[in-house]
Amino acid sequence: MSTKTCPYCAEDIKEAAVKCRHCGSMLGPRPGAGEWYRDLDNKMFSGVCAGLARQFGVSVTALRIAFVIAAFLGGWGILIYLALWVIMPPSQRAEKPEPPAELPELPKSEQD
Repeated sequence: MSTKTCPYCAEDIKEAAVKCRHCGSMLGPRPGAGEWYRDLDNKMFSGVCAGLARQFGVSVTALRIAFVIAAFLGGWGILIYLALWVIMPPSQRAEKPEPPAELPELPKSEQD
C-alpha cells in the first residue's frame, strides 16, 4: 500500500486519499480555487455571471436571476456586480471575430 504525507498535519495517509483522516483537511484542488475571469465569449452584458458560472460549475441563468433579485432587494446586486466587473479581469477570447467581408460593388444600372 502506497502512502503520502498530508501537507497540513504531516501524517502518513493513503496515496488515493481525498481527505486526511487525521486532521480532516481536503487534499485535492478546491472547487472555485484559481483565477476568476469574465467570460467574454458567453457574456450577456460584461461576462461577470458567465465567468462565475464557469468557475463554480453552476448555471449562468441562475446567477443572472440571483443578481437581478438582489438588485431589487436593496440594490446589493448592482453594487456586487459592478465591483466584480472592476475586479475580475477579462478572459482571453478563444478566437477573435473576423470583421465582416466587404460586399463587392454592384454595377449601377441605368435608369430610364
